[in-house]
Amino acid sequence: MTIYVINLDRALDRMARMQALLTERGLAFERIEAVDGKTLSPETLQTWSPSHADGSLVLSVGEVGCLLSHRQVWQKVVEKGEPGVVLEDDLHVAPASSALLRSLDWLPADADLVKLETTGKTIVVSRAKQPVASAFCLMRLVGAHLGTGAYIVTPKAAKMLLAAVSSSNQAIDHLMFDPASPLFSRLATYQISPALCIQDQFLKTGREGLDGDIVRSWAIRKPRLKPVQKLKRELLRLVAQAGVAIAGSRLNPLSTVRNVRIAFSPTQP
Repeated sequence: MTIYVINLDRALDRMARMQALLTERGLAFERIEAVDGKTLSPETLQTWSPSHADGSLVLSVGEVGCLLSHRQVWQKVVEKGEPGVVLEDDLHVAPASSALLRSLDWLPADADLVKLETTGKTIVVSRAKQPVASAFCLMRLVGAHLGTGAYIVTPKAAKMLLAAVSSSNQAIDHLMFDPASPLFSRLATYQISPALCIQDQFLKTGREGLDGDIVRSWAIRKPRLKPVQKLKRELLRLVAQAGVAIAGSRLNPLSTVRNVRIAFSPTQP
């Protein structure tokens, strides 16, 4: 098992911080030189992202760089033939990682991916739990839980992702961790609880200002909707949210899923 830390060459302060943090946790790691989307040629960008009718890229340059960076890790995992822990460089890492990430003997036999992070938002998971160590458990991820800050990937899953993910009209986290993606149903994805990691931007207190420099494509190209279209979108969103809330309610005895907020504590044992 290897821990991979994705880091841009120009982000020296982030690498120094992650090195100190993981060393404190007693965790060895291998640095992966992140692909800087801003330095890619137009031809390379067009290879990995389709274009709109006006010729602009569907993905932002940062999203293309992120995709290519994670592909490098997947290739390493396939070559080594053992599960890998993938970490981005803006994380806070709980002390419990010292034990849980030193060995992955606790990984379920059917697991393809394990989300190690939380955003603090409500997600949908299976009601069934698998205990891990003394204070942690695993649950199958059922709904979307976006972000690629921290996860475990097996060689089987890495090989599948390399084969399936080429030119894409979706960011990498949507491809991996959103049920709307066709890949989601092909991968057995678990969520650990409490989370071992959280990106700095999602902390409520104690943030260090490690905001990412990846601009999302939706922020660049916001759709201009008519009032009727906006109303329809909001109504559909509310109906969907109500359906999720009812299905995952603890008061619904027939449901096999539940809605949870995965906690993170920087002092959890």
